[in-house]
Amino acid sequence: MLVYANYLSLFGPDAGEAVFKAVGGWLKEQLGFGLHPDQLRKDGEFNGNRGDVHSWLRVLATAEEDPKLYSWVLKFADEKIRGRQWIVEAGVKLQEDRLDLSCVVKTDESSTLVASPVIASQPRLIRYVLSNVQNAKDAAFASSVPGTDIKAVGKDVDSYHGLLAEIERKNREEPLVLVSPTKDGEYLLAPEELQERLFGLAQVVKVFVGFNSYEMAGVLGKQRSAWGGAINILYGPTANGRVPARYFLSNEIAAWGETPYERIPQVLALITNRTNIPHLRRHIRPDGVVQLSLRRRMQAARASSEQMSAAQLRAALEDATRQAAEHAKYFDELVDENSQLETNLAVFKDDLEDARNELSKKDYTIQSLKDQLNRASGDRPTAGIEAEELVELVAADKPPTPIDCLGVVEKIYGDRCTVLPSAKSSAEKADGFMYGRQLLELLKRLLTEYRDALMEGGDNKARGVFGRSEYAAKESETVMNNKAMRRERTFDYEGQKVEMFRHLKIGADDDATKTIRVHFHWDPDREKIVIGYCGEHLSVSSH
Repeated sequence: MLVYANYLSLFGPDAGEAVFKAVGGWLKEQLGFGLHPDQLRKDGEFNGNRGDVHSWLRVLATAEEDPKLYSWVLKFADEKIRGRQWIVEAGVKLQEDRLDLSCVVKTDESSTLVASPVIASQPRLIRYVLSNVQNAKDAAFASSVPGTDIKAVGKDVDSYHGLLAEIERKNREEPLVLVSPTKDGEYLLAPEELQERLFGLAQVVKVFVGFNSYEMAGVLGKQRSAWGGAINILYGPTANGRVPARYFLSNEIAAWGETPYERIPQVLALITNRTNIPHLRRHIRPDGVVQLSLRRRMQAARASSEQMSAAQLRAALEDATRQAAEHAKYFDELVDENSQLETNLAVFKDDLEDARNELSKKDYTIQSLKDQLNRASGDRPTAGIEAEELVELVAADKPPTPIDCLGVVEKIYGDRCTVLPSAKSSAEKADGFMYGRQLLELLKRLLTEYRDALMEGGDNKARGVFGRSEYAAKESETVMNNKAMRRERTFDYEGQKVEMFRHLKIGADDDATKTIRVHFHWDPDREKIVIGYCGEHLSVSSH
């Protein structure tokens, strides 16, 4: 299983010394003893121990000419999980004053009984490299390497404009992780430590305490902002300019661990899920070092064969034979490893197919039961909400929040509507809205009277269910002609991007406690109202 992959480019006369020193320090920890610098730069095998854990290292190198290639393959058993082996491959490509370093971490499960999930982690080697290069006199990371230091926004409006330019930069590949403080001025994730763990993979952007969230949303847009302790992961732009994002609220983040440091592995897992494959494609592979080394040795022997005596030729042949045998052994190990991976993949595919079949059976059973309930109780299915829950909702002193309203209508009118994750996410952010009972009544009319009228006579008839201040069939021309504003009203539904301009409305000012918008779409094939957004007023020309 691929756990972690990174690729770093460095420049400067001291880059090589900084990196090899880091590799030596890292291997000393893993083996229990240090290697001489010469041993790091030539083929060899070593056995060591880290406590009670046995470790094995293979060094591969070809440094006869530029580019010089080095590979270190370290294997060791998991200290706690029996049947799991860790494999770390580090590679260096050195040419003139440029150095490229790749690092890949994998696990090999030798038993099907291993059920414990792998926790995302950063190898110590990466931290050592970062520290050594920062302390070197003449070494630096290439500008393409993200996360060499943490960035910040929120002191002034200009900082948001700078971040917006970076978010929309067409050739940006690395994710941006926007980390906001809570209302109490605390961070649920430690930004500095988070950046260190994400070095080379993503850029952390820390939002200053006391920032103006309205200014941020005004420049970046709400979908690209973060506040109230939330984080927003903004991935690189797609070919059409869209910036995929994943937003996590403070209560979700708090569930990742007890302390800010314990929650970091979850973010690392979210990032590596996107970055591992691109970095793996650039990996300085050990089999590549083996192939180049063998080719160079054969070329050198061929070039000097005419000047060799019979004894020298015999010695060169024996040396080449020995080298070929060692490389063949290593290739056999790679073949065995690949065979094991292919076997595991086949097993996983079989398990996945079995799970899909089982899920299909359950879906069929559930649908059959729903049909029976519909036939037994008429057109409306049995409500999925308990009577006690409704009583508590009605009797509560405070009005229901927007997310409460969506939950109620989804349970009662689930056969008539689909509430998208984007609607729930926006509703959670609008928890200060004061007129929840009015919102609930509008949603009820939307899913009953409006839907019925829509099916009978289209929108011209259906819109009569609401007053002018409660419903709009479309947006203004200014909004319709603005790409950014159209994107705000576009939501993922059934694998497609769907623009939702129809909306319910309460209030008409900038006060989020008194104003809310519900954007929805009519799916005539499924005869369902699809709610894509339920939150603060989206951007218009006057906002």
